[in-house]
Amino acid sequence: MTAPRVSVIIAAYNWSAVLRFSIASVLRQTFRSFELLVIGDACTDDSAGVVASFADPRVRWHNLPRNAGSQAGPNNAGLELARGDYVAYLGHDDLWYPTHLESLVEALD
Repeated sequence: MTAPRVSVIIAAYNWSAVLRFSIASVLRQTFRSFELLVIGDACTDDSAGVVASFADPRVRWHNLPRNAGSQAGPNNAGLELARGDYVAYLGHDDLWYPTHLESLVEALD
């Protein structure tokens, strides 16, 4: 399997109602060479189910065993799993325009 150009990391904590919209905004990107790592900060809600509902092999869920108390813990766990040349962070309650990754990669290249 070819490594993606971009690893997108979403740090999530028990707000699955908005998480689904963040994930959808990544999946609508015009730039397609990415993986999406959704890292739960010891989530106890249905975030894992929300991630699984997309049934996209580029989207992976990992839930930390203990709450880190800040985005740094999930972000660092995501970095350890990342396979992309570049890393992009998205808040679990944020959205991207469809050309966001395309613009970033173009500028970086």
